[in-house]
Amino acid sequence: MTKKNLSIKTINLLEYYSTLNFINFFSNDLTKSKQNSPNKEQLIIELFKETNSHFVLKKNNNLFFKGNPNSSIMILGDYPDENDIKNQEIFSESKGELLTKMLYAISLGKEEYYLSNIYFDKEINIKNKSDFYRDILFKHIKIIKPKYILLLGEVVYNFFNNSNKKILDLHGQWGEIIIDKYKFNTFSTLTPDHLLRTPEYKKLAWEDLKKFKNEIFKN
Repeated sequence: MTKKNLSIKTINLLEYYSTLNFINFFSNDLTKSKQNSPNKEQLIIELFKETNSHFVLKKNNNLFFKGNPNSSIMILGDYPDENDIKNQEIFSESKGELLTKMLYAISLGKEEYYLSNIYFDKEINIKNKSDFYRDILFKHIKIIKPKYILLLGEVVYNFFNNSNKKILDLHGQWGEIIIDKYKFNTFSTLTPDHLLRTPEYKKLAWEDLKKFKNEIFKN
């Protein structure tokens, strides 16, 4: 049957379904492409696979990150301690347990945040490596793209702000950092290590976390 023998209505329907098939063809390709594209965790693993050779101590992925990479909340500590290196796990043992309790107290379960450090070597091995670590950290943050970054301690704050402040002078304060075109909200508080050494500061940390909670759950 030729086109001229078809009714206008039939022709319109045939052209419509032909268009749908054309759209679906590319839609399926896009879906397949999306499925084959790397997720955040894969990108993070690749990032640290590329940089692992620069570290004094070779590490597995558990020492680089923990938690949900799709969370809007990224939490950054300073560097691994002896227990972390022994266990090959970030925020391990007592400091990890305390941090988990602190975050749970403001309604943040383990799957609702993402943990990492700014350094991945012992403190004595990080001298003269600031540019190297800054490059890794900025790439890391751009992969996660968090809405909020919780900075644990003065080492982390000073790393971002090129300063030399003490945590008791800056805790509980909001700030922001800009990486390329991206802006990230930051909030500073004391490290779990600090609180384990000086439990009398737990009240300060609790007030900080309540302030942090009020903002992240505001919307």
